[in-house]
Order: sequence, then structure tokens, then C-alpha cells
Amino acid sequence: MARQIKTIDYDYDNDIFYISDDETVKTSLDIGDFILDVSHKDFICGIEIMDASENLGISKENLMNIKNIKMFVNYKTNHVYVLLVILFKKNEKEVNIQIPLTLIALQFNSSVKKPKNLTTLFS
Repeated sequence: MARQIKTIDYDYDNDIFYISDDETVKTSLDIGDFILDVSHKDFICGIEIMDASENLGISKENLMNIKNIKMFVNYKTNHVYVLLVILFKKNEKEVNIQIPLTLIALQFNSSVKKPKNLTTLFS
């Protein structure tokens, strides 16, 4: 099911990209250049991406000109696959960006608060 993104924010100077469906965030998971916001329903509801232009393969100028984003999330054991469907303002061009993230690193980081259902959520 697609999650309609309601908040799109891009910090050009620091190359940080943030999207959210505006659900209340219960916790955040830090995975390298990606921070995943998790809702009280234990679903990913937002993503912050550091070095966004490099990680997404989209120029800074294009990241400033996004019209709409839909986010699809596929939960697997110790992995999350995020698909962003991005529509740009300038030419109405749509681009699909796949983001595979491994969550196994979380078990080694005790400072990260995991959602209660993290084990079942990603299995």
C-alpha cells in the first residue's frame, strides 16, 4: 500500500532530505545515512536521508523541485525495501528510487529504541 507523503523538506546547504506522511512518530531508527521514523502502528512513516543527492542519485536542484512523492515499504526479515515514486514539478517526470536497508545493525546498537513489534514487523 502506498503511503502518501504530506511533508517534503530539502536542506540544500546540508544535502538533507526529509519526507513524512505526518503520522505521529513513536521512535526513529538510525541506519547510516538514513533515519527511519516509525509510527505508533509500527510502520515507517518518514525518512531522513543524509547526503541525499548522492544516496538518491538526484541532483540538488531536482530535490528542490519535487511536486509529489508516494512511498511503498516492503518489510522482510532484517530488511526494509523502500520505493519512492517521485514526481518532479519542472517536467512532470516520474522517477522510481529503490532503497534497500538492512536492519541487522540495530541489534548491535543498544542506544536505539526498537519498536515492540520490530521482530514480527520485519518477518
